[in-house]
Amino acid sequence: MNSQPRISVCLTYYHRRARLSATLESLARQTRLPDEIFLWDDCSPDDPTDIIQSFRDRFPHFVYHRNPRNLGMPGNLNAVLTQTTGDYVANLHDADVFDPQLLEKWARALDQYPTAGLVFCGLDATRDNPAGPEMILPEIVPLTPGKLFFERWFVGCQRSVIWGTVMVRKPVYDRLLPFVPRYFNWADVDMWMRICAQYDIAYVREPLIVLDNTHTQQRRFSWYRMLLMHEMCFANIREVYASDLPAMQAALGRQRRCLRLSYLRFLAGSIKWLDFPRLRAGLGLAARVFRSDATAGDGRLVCNLAVPG
Repeated sequence: MNSQPRISVCLTYYHRRARLSATLESLARQTRLPDEIFLWDDCSPDDPTDIIQSFRDRFPHFVYHRNPRNLGMPGNLNAVLTQTTGDYVANLHDADVFDPQLLEKWARALDQYPTAGLVFCGLDATRDNPAGPEMILPEIVPLTPGKLFFERWFVGCQRSVIWGTVMVRKPVYDRLLPFVPRYFNWADVDMWMRICAQYDIAYVREPLIVLDNTHTQQRRFSWYRMLLMHEMCFANIREVYASDLPAMQAALGRQRRCLRLSYLRFLAGSIKWLDFPRLRAGLGLAARVFRSDATAGDGRLVCNLAVPG
């Protein structure tokens, strides 16, 4: 009798046909094959069905689904996660390439650390940027208490150290879903913060994922994204420290300082690079950034701002 936990893979897809074969090939070469793989196509303008057909027989259970309309990243993730039956659920991206031991090592970490809600790993960003680094965080230990992880790696930080590719226990998703649609392409960061509030975080200190670094609109700087990341953190600070008012106030103050320093740094960058449209847009946000009631986690930082295309 097989006592191994079942592994589900959710592969979200949108318009990256040129790299899909390499992604699926790396999954087919896993030392621990997924028990089921779901490839959810978010109404992409290209058609990957011929590529998918060539891989169907290489997995125990492979389902391809095309949404009749575009749901956006959070909606697509929420839809595919309802299909999973595994004990561990891996969220993977459609143009990355995975080390053959990725799923085995992720599952081993969750086996070893029963209190961990998710596991993530180091990244290799060299494929499209040969000078780029392997992103390994040696200061992160294999298991960190969730609230400590949140305090160290989210509060007062501008970016998330947890990429969108992780493995999560199915009961954790059952408890915390959905990904929040109003956070758009960055809704996964909010989910990782919410997991920190209730579970520990496991880390595999190896670069097991080769990232697709193709330029996209979402990877360009935008004031909207900057404010949204801070808004998510303000909101989650209130949840994580709900029973500890002094700690909440200290964390809100730290995040408020981070927001304002980030804002001033990006303004200075706009001046340095003579990016006057960005500078004008940023100056229009000054009152919002420096009003204390707009940085208390009440959702008003990005209110009325246009969503970047």
